[in-house]
Order: sequence, then C-alpha cells, then structure tokens
Amino acid sequence: MGLLNLDLDSRTKFILNLIFNTVLMVMLSLIVYMTGGVNYSATHLMYIPILLTAYAFNIWITILMSIFAGILIGPLMPQDVALGLMQIPATWIFRTFMFSTMGIVSSLLSIRLKMFQKLEINRLYTNTLTNYPNFNKLKVDIDQLIETETPFQLIGFRIVNMNSIRQNISYDMGTKVIKKALDLALEFTNEGIYSVYSNEIAVLLPLMDYEKAVDIGKRFINKTANYIHIEDYKVGLLINGAIIEYPKHISDSNDAIKKIAIILDQTTNDFDLHVYDYEMERKSKLQGDLVPELLHALKNDEFYLEYQPKIDLSNEFDYNVEALIRWNHPLKGIISPGVFIPVAEETGIMNEITKVVFKKVIEQCNEWKSSGISVKTSINISHKDFNNKEFMNYFMETIRNEQIDPKLIELEITESGVIDNTKALIGIFNELRDLGIKISIDDFGTGYNSLINLVKIPMDFLKIDKSFIDHLSIRKYELMVAQLIQFAHDMDIEVIAEGVETKEQLDKLRAMQCDFVQGFYLSRPLKPEAITAYYNNLNTKKSD
Repeated sequence: MGLLNLDLDSRTKFILNLIFNTVLMVMLSLIVYMTGGVNYSATHLMYIPILLTAYAFNIWITILMSIFAGILIGPLMPQDVALGLMQIPATWIFRTFMFSTMGIVSSLLSIRLKMFQKLEINRLYTNTLTNYPNFNKLKVDIDQLIETETPFQLIGFRIVNMNSIRQNISYDMGTKVIKKALDLALEFTNEGIYSVYSNEIAVLLPLMDYEKAVDIGKRFINKTANYIHIEDYKVGLLINGAIIEYPKHISDSNDAIKKIAIILDQTTNDFDLHVYDYEMERKSKLQGDLVPELLHALKNDEFYLEYQPKIDLSNEFDYNVEALIRWNHPLKGIISPGVFIPVAEETGIMNEITKVVFKKVIEQCNEWKSSGISVKTSINISHKDFNNKEFMNYFMETIRNEQIDPKLIELEITESGVIDNTKALIGIFNELRDLGIKISIDDFGTGYNSLINLVKIPMDFLKIDKSFIDHLSIRKYELMVAQLIQFAHDMDIEVIAEGVETKEQLDKLRAMQCDFVQGFYLSRPLKPEAITAYYNNLNTKKSD
C-alpha cells in the first residue's frame, strides 16, 4: 500500500513514495536547523516520515530511512544554532538508534495491521461456507465495471429445490450442494463466480458477447439437470437461470441484482435460462403497487368465489367443488389470482384473504344445505396459513361456531408448501383429519422425491399436477400416472386429476380408475347459483 493515491503500477508507486519520504525528511531537517537546532521541539517532527515509511515499505527500507533521518539531524546538525554548539557523537547515535527502533516497531505493527485488514476484506467479500466471492464482492465488481464502462453479462442461477434437499436429507447437504454447483460452474468459466445466497449463484462475464454467455448459462443448467453425486447420495437439482447485459439493461449494481431477482422470481418453475424483458419489471411493479390495493379490497369486500366442479368417476351423485377466489378491482377489473396471491403471501396478507375465503365457503355451504344439497368444498390454503397459530385457532373456532359439518370441508395445500415444513404440518394434518376435515395435496408430482411424501404425509386426496395430465398422450407419462394412481389407492388415498381438457384424457383417467377429475372439458369455474343446476344436469345424464 502506498502513500500516494495514484492510478499507477506498483513499481512507480514505490519510487514516488520513496522520493516523497526522502524529500519530506530533508525538508524537516531544514526546519530543525531554522528553528534553532536539535535542542528544540521541531526535532520530533522527524518521527512523521519514519511512521509513514513504516506503513508504506517493508522493515528493511524503514531501518535504512530511519538511519538516514538520524544522519540528517546528526553529526552535521548543530545542537544550538545560535550558540554554534555542535552535538556530541553519543547524542545523535542514540537518537538514530531510537529512530530505528521506532521504525522497526511501527513496521511490525503496520504488518500486523495490514494482515488484519486483509482478513477483514476477505471476510467481507467471501462466503465463509463456500469460500467463493459473496454478494458484497459481486456488487463492488459490477460497479467497477460500470465505472470503467466495460460491457459485461451477468447470469444468475437459483436452486429452486434447495429447501426440499435440506428438509429431506440435511442442512449440511444443502451447503455441499451449493458448493458442488459452484465447482461445476468452474468448468464453464474459471473466474467471475459468486456464491450470492444459500441457494443462488452469480456469474459475471466481462467483455463476453451475449450469445457466448447464453451458451455458458444453458450448458451449466443442462449439466446440473442430471443427478449429482455427493457422498453416498444422488441429488437432483432444479435450477432456473436469468441473464442480463450491460449497458443494455443495467444502470448500477443494485439495478442489476434487482433485475436478476425479478426474472428468477417470475420463472420459478421453468428450469431454463431466461432473458430479461421490460414486461417483467412492469409486472413486478404492478405487484408492488397491489399491496395497498389488497388491503383496500379486504376492507371493501372486493373478493368473491367461483366454484369448479370435481366429477366423481365412480358414478356416485356427490357434489364436490373447489372454491376459487376472484378479485373484481373497481378500476382494473378482474385481477388474476396468479398475480395477487404471490404478493399476498410475500407481504403477510394471505392469512386475512384465506379467512375471507373460508368465511364465504361456510356461508355458501350452509346456503346450499338449506336448499337441500350437501356440497363438499375444497379450499386452497397457503403453507403460511398452516404455520400461523392465530389463523389455525381462527379456523377451529369458526368450524365450531358456524356448526358446519367438517366433512364438507377439504383443505388443499401444494406439495412444495408441505415440503418446506413437513414435520410441523404432519401433526396439524392429523389433528384436522381427526375432526373429519379432509386434506388434499395439490400439484402432486412436482416436488422433490414425491413418493416419499406420499408415504410420510397424512392425506385423504392427492391431486395430480396438470403438467402430467397435459402429456397423457405420451406413453411414459401415461404409465407413470397409472402407477401413481395405483400406489395412492394402495395407501387408501383417493386421486384427483386436475386440468382435464380433452375427452381422450378423461377416458384414459377413467380407465386408470382415477377417483375425481376436474378441468375445462368438464366445467369452467361457476357462480354458486349455477352449481346446483350443473350437478342436476350431470346426474340426469348419469341416470340415463
């Protein structure tokens, strides 16, 4: 480290610092002479260049410069200029010795200080778990490239199933997985790799063209698509990626990191490399604007429910529906649940929205019952609802106070939501089932190690994810769905297939002895008053 803050190479800095300290010592020796000699206080000014030398140079140069300082105000410097009194040799020799001692001590302290500075910088800029550069280092490097107007590509990767790996194997395995992923990234670029968060990696590629960066990103995702071996485990990774480029998309490091996050957040279950577009930012801003509007909607009862029939393929005349929330915004019209539900979950509003849904379902069930029909209704519940003790107390209290038959209520939670907190939810599920409330696992098959979840999690229904139903025309998907239905039946679990959109899909599911189906082929979501007419019409057809 030099004294002069100049953008020069280290050799030039060394020479300039040496000249600076030498000139400073000569100037201070003149000041000592002009102020009357070594008998006066100006002599102590010579410690300044000695301390500066100790900080700027190694110990041997510090000793030489200390001796030089001692000589400058030594044999040729009068003890008292006015009296013409010269120093005795013992005086300036001792002073030179003290200068050298001070220089040695200061140099050793400087070495120690620099070592601590280096350790602190290393700690500040390194992920201690993975030993790769961290988030702080990424921000600094991005800002430096922008300051020098150096074009670059930034790629972000997120391991979507990291929580599942930690839940089902161990927390330490999660750390080993991110370390393994970072090491794999080194196969495609030997620099610019950052361990950003516990499940995210960033790759900074200066002076690389866009097409080559995209190729690196896609090859990395393809490389990690297969199982990776860690100790005795074969671990499957679900990774999605995002790429942005400077100067096209980025203004500063905060902007770059925000835009990478926007892409990854909006493409969570699409395991590919995604390019930034401004529609994503518009959508993200829209979601941010929704928070106060959601609170207003709760206060002004802007939410309503539609009900999608679930058809029992056993030919029993049961009424089964799924309650689906809708939001009729007074100015923006109908806002999709896919837009406002994620915002509600992230901001803690979801509990209040679920309470509204639950209350409306109970009111509607009682209304149907008073007209002579019992409708079994499923409600989508966020895993955050289950984790909220106050909400669960509200749920139990409402069931008791409204005097509704618990057997008419089915709670749906996504498989991924269960995986995030399996141990705690198992106890809650058992308690609810003891009351007669049914538990359904939604989006089944999309989680990590789904068959283990089928054994571990207490449930009454599993709902096969639409992505499997969409591919029933492919033989291996058909076999997989048939095996899943059979396995569920062996576990005394009934199966619901969602997203049925063709007669071919319906016929295949019926042949597989699937218990319930729902989808646009059978019925779109209906208003409450249309449910009775729909089922009466369906039952008439079955009777015929």
